[in-house]
Amino acid sequence: MKAIITGGDSGLGFHIAKELKNRRYEIIIIARNEDKLRRAAENLKANWYAIDLSKNYEDAGEIIKRKNPTILVNNAGFGLYGKFEEQNWDKLENMIKLNILALTYLTYIGLKVMNTGHILNVSSVAACRAQKKLSVYAATKSYVEQFTKSLNKERRKIKISYLLPGPTKTDFFKNANMPTRGFERFMLNPEKVAKYAVDKMLKGKERIVPGIIYKLYCL
Repeated sequence: MKAIITGGDSGLGFHIAKELKNRRYEIIIIARNEDKLRRAAENLKANWYAIDLSKNYEDAGEIIKRKNPTILVNNAGFGLYGKFEEQNWDKLENMIKLNILALTYLTYIGLKVMNTGHILNVSSVAACRAQKKLSVYAATKSYVEQFTKSLNKERRKIKISYLLPGPTKTDFFKNANMPTRGFERFMLNPEKVAKYAVDKMLKGKERIVPGIIYKLYCL
């Protein structure tokens, strides 16, 4: 059994890959940073491919075609914090390409080649409500939720789940240039989020929300 995880070099993607490794899946991780990928792959004893999915997501699609995984985790993504009109347009465009276009294309290829198994699309609790200074990020994650729910209206063997993690102890805040003040005591452990996500995905759960606080937030 094979599992392909995008953004599997660090953070939540790495911990999902590790959880699947513990369940005896052959792991393939895809991300942009070759150095981080190599270190993560050594830790996981995984195969790796350095691809910038905001530019070359079709290359990742070719890997899915060749490897024909049992599990595909579309985790790669990032956020940008700040007033919309004050942000760098090129960065916003890359975020839209990565969070939406790459995820959509890889799901498309996965559904074409996978005969059985699961796809997990990583959204965010940011999809549940309007987010000040995270407008584009929240919109991309709302897309992931509605896209996945809509696909599940079409009957098929492949079950597609979507994960709505709350603030988690990863580099997301640092990379998004977003302050963490006020979030610290509510942050989730990425290992626990990964285990919960994989458990629910394998049981065929469509909507996966770790943590009682965030279940209530997303009601």
